[in-house]
Amino acid sequence: MEGFLSPEIIKDVGFGGALGFLAGFVLKRVFRMLLFILGLYILGLMWLANVGLVEVKWGEMEEFVRGFFSSFEGLIASVVRSVPFGGSFAIGFAIGLKV
Repeated sequence: MEGFLSPEIIKDVGFGGALGFLAGFVLKRVFRMLLFILGLYILGLMWLANVGLVEVKWGEMEEFVRGFFSSFEGLIASVVRSVPFGGSFAIGFAIGLKV
């Protein structure tokens, strides 16, 4: 039991949880602002396409968005691979997103 609660593991869990919380909290705020700006941009593109000033290739835009989210999933998976740090980071990240 002593090896399970070693100071290094406790430090990793606490540091990972704190960093995860901060990352989740900041990401939620930044992501909300970016989504608002992206929504305005897409509305503008739709209006310009409706008026006939531009032609939008919606299929290519969809591929770009799918690629972006698949790379984000890869980042999260690589962080969670290191168990003590990654697990507490993931929990702190989830709590940061909820706050």
